[in-house]
Amino acid sequence: MKMDEECRQLFADVEAYLDGELDDHACRRLEQHAAACATCAREVEHLRRTIGMCRKAGQAQLPDDVRARARAAVRRLLA
Repeated sequence: MKMDEECRQLFADVEAYLDGELDDHACRRLEQHAAACATCAREVEHLRRTIGMCRKAGQAQLPDDVRARARAAVRRLLA
């Protein structure tokens, strides 16, 4: 992925943007840039999807046998 200096500066804030932690001005700036820059728009969308998948995975219920094995492994590590 080839980014110019403006892309690199804005991309440094993309994590905060996706987490809803940027102020309104910084959000608008990033959104306007991504609307005009296909490379940044694509990268923001890829990150948005990745973060969404990670959040979903963190909420998934593990089968009882997997949880039991994980607990046993942690107990062995702590012993």
